[in-house]
Amino acid sequence: MPGQPPQPGQWPAPGSPYEPGGPYEPEDDGRPRRGAGRVFGGVLCGGLGLVLLLGGGAVVAKAVSNSHQEIRNKEYARNLWRNEPAETLFPAALGLQDPEKRQGDPNTERGWTRVAISPETSCAKALSGAVAKEAARRGCVAALRATYVDDTGGTAATVAIVVFRDPKVALDLGDLVHDKGDADRPDQAVHALAVPGIIWSDAVRAGSGGDSVMDVYTPCAVVASAGPADGRKTGRLPQPWGVRSEDQRIDRKPWSAVAEGLAKSLAWRLADLTSKGGA
Repeated sequence: MPGQPPQPGQWPAPGSPYEPGGPYEPEDDGRPRRGAGRVFGGVLCGGLGLVLLLGGGAVVAKAVSNSHQEIRNKEYARNLWRNEPAETLFPAALGLQDPEKRQGDPNTERGWTRVAISPETSCAKALSGAVAKEAARRGCVAALRATYVDDTGGTAATVAIVVFRDPKVALDLGDLVHDKGDADRPDQAVHALAVPGIIWSDAVRAGSGGDSVMDVYTPCAVVASAGPADGRKTGRLPQPWGVRSEDQRIDRKPWSAVAEGLAKSLAWRLADLTSKGGA
């Protein structure tokens, strides 16, 4: 009634003055009240949901990252000489690599032109001298050859890709070529692959060089022998210029450097090829 103070548990009537009559007690509407346990449980569930959401996002991010990775095919690298055609293993043109060149850059070097590829893969037919013996001892599987002529037309070289079963045994084969190149009458590393139109044979080989293919899965080394393309024989200077053996070695030295450069150029190309193929 108007003017009557509100009873405990009741709101004052509209327009009537409020007079304290005891603590406020809300009416029971029949709904359950939230206790401290329910609140804690809700917070805990929300936290777990956030953790799971973040974890799921990390998994998705990792999957996306892995999708851009290239996984090397080891068997492809081990059998590179079988997996690629000879025309790919021996590029039509080769040249000294630019020191600033990185893997994947275009191969625009020039200096050597391929003029022949041998169909033979026999190690004994491709290699000669001490290099042939050492390659056989280490378990040579195959030796592929090609002949190149430099852009001046004055130098010919036969280069061989020597394949083993274990990449480790190929690493220092080039050092053996260098050691034998210092002898008074070195036995050259690669048998010359003759080509019509040039006078190129074993008798005119003047220097050899070698290098390994810098890839942990590719069991290959590259060796080469070079000399004049006109049949001239070096290292046989007439008197008085050829009195000392040192004079003869000096006459052969440029050819060894030429063979070394060609071997390094091909080894670099093969390393680049095997790193991109079979992924």
